[in-house]
Formats: sequence, structure tokens, C-alpha cells
Amino acid sequence: MHPDILREPCAQCSARGQHHGHLHRCANGGLDIGVELEASPRDVPHPAASVWQERHSGGIGSLPVSNIDPATARSTVTHERIIALDALRVIAAFIVLAQHFRLVFELHWPEWLRKGVFDSKAAVMLFFVLSGYVLALSLGGKAPSFAAYVKFGVRRVFRLYPVYWAALLLALAVLWSVQQHGAGQVTGLPAWFLDGKGLQVKQWLLQSTLVAPGMKSDFALPTVWTLMTEAKVSMVFPLLAWVILRSPGWLAGAVVAALVLGSAWLDQHVVGTAAFFGMFALGTLLCRVPSAVWERLNQAAWWGLVLLGFGLYAAISWRYVMPSIWLGYYLCGLGSLIFIAGTVHWSQMRSLLTRLQHLLRVDLSYSIYILHYPVLVALKKFGGPMLLSSPYLAFILAVGLTVTLGLLLHFTIEKPAIDLGRMLTSSGSARKR
Repeated sequence: MHPDILREPCAQCSARGQHHGHLHRCANGGLDIGVELEASPRDVPHPAASVWQERHSGGIGSLPVSNIDPATARSTVTHERIIALDALRVIAAFIVLAQHFRLVFELHWPEWLRKGVFDSKAAVMLFFVLSGYVLALSLGGKAPSFAAYVKFGVRRVFRLYPVYWAALLLALAVLWSVQQHGAGQVTGLPAWFLDGKGLQVKQWLLQSTLVAPGMKSDFALPTVWTLMTEAKVSMVFPLLAWVILRSPGWLAGAVVAALVLGSAWLDQHVVGTAAFFGMFALGTLLCRVPSAVWERLNQAAWWGLVLLGFGLYAAISWRYVMPSIWLGYYLCGLGSLIFIAGTVHWSQMRSLLTRLQHLLRVDLSYSIYILHYPVLVALKKFGGPMLLSSPYLAFILAVGLTVTLGLLLHFTIEKPAIDLGRMLTSSGSARKR
């Protein structure tokens, strides 16, 4: 998101009383955002709950502003908070890219570069918790209703699927070429399409759904399992979020605790996806923490909290020696929660991440995450001996190609699709304005 989007209405618009809950272009040529109060304070569980309109998934996309109380606009939202969360996602996406580069090119890195904060599975847990936080903010100011549920679903479809379909077509082109040239399997990070014969059309069609029974998560894009989780969780997330946001505090905490502590049981007796509900629930619960709690923390307290977050986040790398792997997952989820809180509420951390995100100007986390695998496979199989003998050059090319493709998809598919989803779910009066 461009930082100029998030600022106060210009003087001309203020004079005309234009405080609309949508983006508009002012007479002075700049993009501004207006404000409009949709719900009474008692309808919103947290002052920030009406700040952001959902735009990403899984925690992967930009976070535009929704409707907020004019009296609290300046204190509850700044463009830094939005951009800083984008940066957090981009860092996580790059970690996944780097670890998959290591696997595809069969490189031997030292343990400290493979585990802890560099564990790719930890980055995914961060995506899930952040999705819960952001999606809950988009629902916080809306009364539970079937219409709100449908609108949420429409926005999620336009957010998740168009870019994914483009990545799936790229994967088809790359993997089909690898298969036809007899280049063999990707040993470090296999795509099981390469072990089959022919085009396997039925499975490609299943891949396009993200939710259909019989879809294999390791068929073409090894990263797709997270999108499958995001898509399935999205079906029930509004109900989960409304319970957590609108129930008494003790009940909301009990629901989240049950999902977290019962994750192993859900994995064994229900379905694997249900075991991740607690990640999204943790992010949702964060929306209920009053800003005053964070404002009481001084610099020393924040440093201590963030260091604790690093320790919890890194614990996922030792999940296989724990009594349950889900203990490692959810310790990482708690660490992710601390990172998100620090990004939103600690000015020092927020400013650092904001400066980092300004280098890209747009949020490419989703594109980087979903596009990098076919790029890596193409470089490994068709890059020639020079790339195979020069991993540094191969990594630079992989990042450059992935970012370039991400930018292309952002402006041609991702952003138009998000805007279309938002337009289809906005009110008639908002569209007219």
C-alpha cells in the first residue's frame, strides 16, 4: 500500500464535510481516506477493531483502513502501522523462499541458518496468527449477519484465488517442461506431479479449488498447504471471530485456550486443518487487548517482551523432541503474537519495519510466497552448470525473478482482484461515492 493513502482528509474535503468510509481522490490530487462511524462504541470490542478492512490472507496482503471514529483516528491508526505489518509478512515470505532455495538446490547450511527464527514453518505460523488478527479487525465493527458472512467470503475469494491461479499456471508450465525433458524429480522439495505420467488433468482441476476432497498438497506447489488451510478456515472464521470478539472476556479466553490446548486432539480426531484454528484465534484475541495495556510498557519492557517472543518463536524448531509437535507450533504462535503486538504498538519496532517496507512500496509477501517454487525449479532444472556451481548467483536470480513476477501480478491481477472484491461487497451508496 502506498503510504500516502493513510492520512487525514485534506482541508478542502474537510471543509466540504467529505468524511466517507472509502478512498477518494481529493481536489488537490492526493489520495485521502475519509472516516465514517458505522457502529456505536459498544458494538466494537476494541478501538482498533474498525480500523482495517481485510485485504490479505493467511495472512498474506495489504491492510487498508476501514471506518473509524474521527475522534480517535489520529491516535489509533497511522500509515506506519499498516506498512510495518506488511514488512513483517515480507520478511516471513523471504525466509520461506530462502529455505526452499536451500532444499531445491540441495545446499548444506549451518544449523543456525536453518532453525530458530529462520525456520520456514515458523514463518507460516506467523502468517496464520497475523491472518487471525487482520481478519478479525475487518469484522470487529460489523454485526453478525449472513450478509456480512457472505461479503467476507467474497472478499476472501478475490484475495486468495486470482494470484494463486496465476501461480498454478506457472507451476504447470514449469513442471510440464521438466517432465517432458526428463529432468527428473526435485529431490529436496518434490512435486509429485513429476512422478506421474501425462498431464494428470483431474488433479490440476482439484488443485484449483484449494478445498476439494482429493486435492494433494504436495502435487505441484509445496506451499499450497497453507493456502488450503487459509481457505478452509475462512469458511468458519467469521463465526469464530464474532464469538471471540463479542463474548465476555472469560469466555473468549476459554474458547481460545480450548482450541490451542486441544490442537493435538483436533488433529487426530477431526481434521488437520482444525488444529490450526487456535493460531487464527490467538490473532483474533489480540484485538481485544486495550491499547492502554501496551502504552504502559517502557522501552526496557518492550525489549524484554520481544526477546521472549524470539525465544517462543524459535521453539518450533524443537517440536519433534517435545511431548507433542503442537506444543512447538503454539509456542511459536505465542511468539508471533508478541511480534505483531510490537509491530503495532511499539513505535521503535514499527518505525524500523516501516522503513524496510518503503524499499518495496507494495506488499509482495503473497506473491513471493506462492511464486517462488516454480521459479526455483526452473532455475535448478534449466539454469545450466553455471547456476548449479554458483549458489549466490542462483539465489540473486531467484529473488529477482520472483520479485519481478510478483510486481507484475500485483498490478495486473492481485490489486485489481482485491479492488473488485471490495467493490462487489460495498454498499450501493459507497459505490456511488
